[in-house]
Amino acid sequence: MATRRDVARLAGVSPSTVSRVLNDNGYVADDVRKRVRQAIQELNYVPNRLARSLRMQQSRQVACITPSISNSFYLEIVAGIEETALAHDYTFSLYSLTYEKREYLDVVLSGFYDGMILLAPYEMEKIVPLSELAGRLPVSLYCDRERHPDLPHVYVDLRRAMRECTEHLISLGHRRIVFMGYQFSRPAQNPRYLGYQDALEANGIPLDESLTRLFPDHQDTLTCGYQTVCDLLDRGRSFTAICATNDLIAVGAMRALVEHGLRVPDDVSLTGVDDLEIASLVTPTLSTIRIPKRQIGSVLMEQMLAQIHGDAAAPRAVEVSTTLVLRESVKSCLPSEL
Repeated sequence: MATRRDVARLAGVSPSTVSRVLNDNGYVADDVRKRVRQAIQELNYVPNRLARSLRMQQSRQVACITPSISNSFYLEIVAGIEETALAHDYTFSLYSLTYEKREYLDVVLSGFYDGMILLAPYEMEKIVPLSELAGRLPVSLYCDRERHPDLPHVYVDLRRAMRECTEHLISLGHRRIVFMGYQFSRPAQNPRYLGYQDALEANGIPLDESLTRLFPDHQDTLTCGYQTVCDLLDRGRSFTAICATNDLIAVGAMRALVEHGLRVPDDVSLTGVDDLEIASLVTPTLSTIRIPKRQIGSVLMEQMLAQIHGDAAAPRAVEVSTTLVLRESVKSCLPSEL
């Protein structure tokens, strides 16, 4: 089995230079770095991660906590974390943790991790103050609700995005627009709803609470979207458009509309949020707000690495831009439909 000295001998450098390349720590000229990596590949050298961790007091492992491992939105963020982690010779462990499974937090904190990435900090705050977690190890957050100015975080402005989406529907003549999203105790916890509300207010459209449907956290699914629209139609509610706060709700809503003999977008226009793969595969294709999920994961991991390496100049708040993607599920509202 090849050793670090074997790599150094083949590359024509000192063992300490090999260590700097492996640990990505300290200056190494590009041509020397290339020779070392080529020698590592030729010798099939595998560093002893445990020994290196004990020596450096770092595990080169990060814990990633998500509220769901079945939601493809979070899985795409995780894919971005993984790509960046592996590129820097880090690994990570994935945990699904909610308030109902709060006892698992002790398992995570007892692990030998260099830091923790939280994909749903609002869920974690129900269990433990985030400042307390940050006092124990580096923490990076993904924020799509309230921002956390005191902690490193990556965020998207979904209030602005949902306002843009709703105003697009209004510009097409829609006035009776259903909002479907998750419940909240304070308006700041639901920027999507605030954006919807902003658009109505800016265009002089009264808020009709009978067209607002809110679900418990993590129940914003295909089935929930389907059942909610069935209930609206069975109750005789009149509307020409639906703003769903994720693509799964929107696709479930689309199914309910079709079953009730309504056409999308001829009778009802429909939008989602996230731009999951399914959005471009359903018929008609779904207009939605694209959240660059892999980019978010990559930036989260880069932010974590900056903390681990003590980079005080790294930004503590990084905004990732969203995009309104217009496809086939939206069209103008005819005057007779108003």
